[in-house]
Amino acid sequence: MPVKDKVVIVTGGASGIGLAASQLLAARGAKVVIADRDGDHAKSAARQITSKDGSAVAIEVDIGDPIAVRAFVDSVAKQHGRIDALVHCAGVCPRKPFLDMTDQDWRDVMRINLDGTFYVTQAVARVMVPKRSGTMILVTSDRGIYGSVDYSHYAATKGGMIALTRSLALILGKDGITVNGLNPGMTDTPLARAAIAKWDEKQALDVLGTYSKPAEIAEIVLFLVETAGSFMTGQIVGNRMRVGM
Repeated sequence: MPVKDKVVIVTGGASGIGLAASQLLAARGAKVVIADRDGDHAKSAARQITSKDGSAVAIEVDIGDPIAVRAFVDSVAKQHGRIDALVHCAGVCPRKPFLDMTDQDWRDVMRINLDGTFYVTQAVARVMVPKRSGTMILVTSDRGIYGSVDYSHYAATKGGMIALTRSLALILGKDGITVNGLNPGMTDTPLARAAIAKWDEKQALDVLGTYSKPAEIAEIVLFLVETAGSFMTGQIVGNRMRVGM
């Protein structure tokens, strides 16, 4: 499924992996819709892409608000007549020890990471199913498999996303829609740097001695959307052995 002229929504597309994915997809000819709660950064990202003759528009949206999500997805579908791919990168990762965690701490992360994933995948699926084609890439995390000490709420949401990825693959496959997850491993993004203390020391313990760059993860996104988008589904793709976490 070559991405040229495909309509691709990238949530969390204003920074980190989402931004790198938006840039690469646009460079390959996709019509990228950058959805992010930071409207200014989303607009800046879109301007960067269009300045290089790519196609990108920015939409400010709170992924944890179901009404806002449905409205933005419906607006994209109305404008373009279809949605060919969803790259779901939006998420939060605040540090909070489990015994100190409040109800609100828990809900804030659930609302964005897990509820938001449900809202956006359901809204996009409702557009894709009548067309009987499309692909979804959900950025998950190996913390959803191995757990985490100070990010148990984040780990719980990512574990839920992994289960939802596989469930959606089962549900939507008959309609020609593929759904895969991507565990990018530790990647040099603003979110990761804010979450990890002693960054340089932790990075030195990585099996390659350095963490991934967003542009490198974007290449995996491109593979999952373009090359594997028509035949691969229900898979959680990783890129690195888990060392020194």
